[in-house]
Amino acid sequence: MKKTALLAIALITLYGCGTTAVHDQHEELLELTGEMLFEGSNTLQMPANLNLDQLAKATGIEKNKIKTVGIAEATLEMSNEDATITESLLLQVVSNNHSLMTIGTLSPLPEGKSFKLSLAEKMNLVPYLNDEGTTWVLDLNISEDLMDEMTVAGKLRFSIHHNE
Repeated sequence: MKKTALLAIALITLYGCGTTAVHDQHEELLELTGEMLFEGSNTLQMPANLNLDQLAKATGIEKNKIKTVGIAEATLEMSNEDATITESLLLQVVSNNHSLMTIGTLSPLPEGKSFKLSLAEKMNLVPYLNDEGTTWVLDLNISEDLMDEMTVAGKLRFSIHHNE
């Protein structure tokens, strides 16, 4: 009787833990914009085009099985002219009910116009993807004034941890 009870508890515990899988193939494109930028710190932004329901549908993962969503890779691309005056990049996310959370950063910028960000160690985008008003925010430092609009393209590759 004792052995049966212990075995039952062990099986329930193992079943409750379940196995976790990682899906990191979904990508989302960004187009962050800002205008009338002045030497120093500036902000470009865009509304998020993705919520948790859409992400679940796009990946074929049931929404209730998604545990955490992070970023596996974040790449930003600028025009040559904009890249030459940009000194640093900081990509963040914010929503109506959640404060700014860092996604990745790069400082100083290497030569070129395509930049792979160093990602934050811990992040969970699930609360942001479930909230209204989610916005991608790019803070950058520039070395001179820019009166025209600046557009920075980007690509995020999501890392989705889910129960199988």
